[in-house]
Amino acid sequence: MAQGGMDEGDAAGAGPGWRNWLIALLLAFCYTMSYVDRQVISLLIEPIKAALSLSDTQFGLMQGISFSFFYVAASLPLAWLADHTRRSRLMAVCVAAWSAMTMLCAFAANFWQMLAARIGIAAGESGLTPAALATLSDRFDPRTLPTATAMYMLAPFVGGGLALGGGGALYAAVTRWAAVDGSVFAELAAWQWVFLIVGAPGLLAAVLLLLIRDRRPAGVAREGQGMGEMIAFFRREWRIMGTYAMAMSVLMTLLSSYVTWLPAAIMRSKGVDEATMGTLFGPIYLLSGAAGTISAGVLIMARGGEDKVRAVLRYMILLVALLWPVGTFGLLTDSLHAELAMMGVALFLISSVTSLSSLPFQYVTPRHLRAQAIAILAALSALFGTGLGPVLAGVMSDHLTDAHFPLSMALSIIAAVVCPIVLLLLTLALRRHATVRLDLAGREGLMAPALA
Repeated sequence: MAQGGMDEGDAAGAGPGWRNWLIALLLAFCYTMSYVDRQVISLLIEPIKAALSLSDTQFGLMQGISFSFFYVAASLPLAWLADHTRRSRLMAVCVAAWSAMTMLCAFAANFWQMLAARIGIAAGESGLTPAALATLSDRFDPRTLPTATAMYMLAPFVGGGLALGGGGALYAAVTRWAAVDGSVFAELAAWQWVFLIVGAPGLLAAVLLLLIRDRRPAGVAREGQGMGEMIAFFRREWRIMGTYAMAMSVLMTLLSSYVTWLPAAIMRSKGVDEATMGTLFGPIYLLSGAAGTISAGVLIMARGGEDKVRAVLRYMILLVALLWPVGTFGLLTDSLHAELAMMGVALFLISSVTSLSSLPFQYVTPRHLRAQAIAILAALSALFGTGLGPVLAGVMSDHLTDAHFPLSMALSIIAAVVCPIVLLLLTLALRRHATVRLDLAGREGLMAPALA
């Protein structure tokens, strides 16, 4: 039994009580704030470019390869710590660190200072998800785990929607406040105040994380957790683990390019400003992402049957097939409302896939390697997806000079190329899963009683 903390009173093996759902909500909130802190910069591209004299390529580098490189570099050591130490303390430190670095973005005076702050955000964010998803795996059984995971995976879209809608409204409000004589907001530019304000809530969340106590089966926390065992597991099962991880990494190339450049692409092609863009697209981003994430989790929980991994992979294949034409042609319309509607559909489909992305690893990986396995998946996605997408779109935008709207064309080309590659890789992973059924071996870890 847990002694004190947020999980006090839950009986071992009794299933997820209300305290476990409360913990899931707190973890989801932290992940949401990470995306607010990460994505609000996408709405502030133009004022930041003007203030710091940046090109699209530099902005892509700041959001892409440089961000993802340090995300990857920090993720595996932090995941190792998550499997060896008290996860709640590690998560608290990570949340506090990236929140502080978000606030420091407000004081960047050039490209290199902004880059350094973004690197700090990347390093801090890399430690949350492996520890958080491992925590959820310890607290929820196979039937309820998809819903708890989907709740957590709402964050990219709730956070992105808040960053766009709330960030746009906040940017407009601070601009008005700065115009008042003697206002404290006149001391800094509006984009600087946005960074300061959105970074602050994470500091409170970091304190709340310290109230969580770990739940792990006796002996798991210290047995067989070396990185060598993790590498051996991946080498042995690379046909499914590697293929699936690469599919998610390639898909993240499209999602990360959308996250960084989609607001700017629509603003440039349709001539709307930051506040209008936030008002129009923020709710679409939030609602489409939330609907896709929740529906995917509920569907897999209710209709996934005994073979949840097979259900997840088949559903992903269907969604990516539908995404292919929408992503390829959605940004090429002349109508603002049609473009927003098509991008809403695209975000619904992408969110449905990404909300389920960690589940195969959660089901098939041994419990004592779970945080490290999820970190590898996140690292590959960050390196090849988050790292490549923004830079690729930025470079293509700078060089597609013959296109009417180069940035929109760049995003369309990325979608046209990415989707068929992801379909092929997911199909190969599904065939391998039918042969090896690693989830049957991993089920014992999911079903084990959770002890404090």
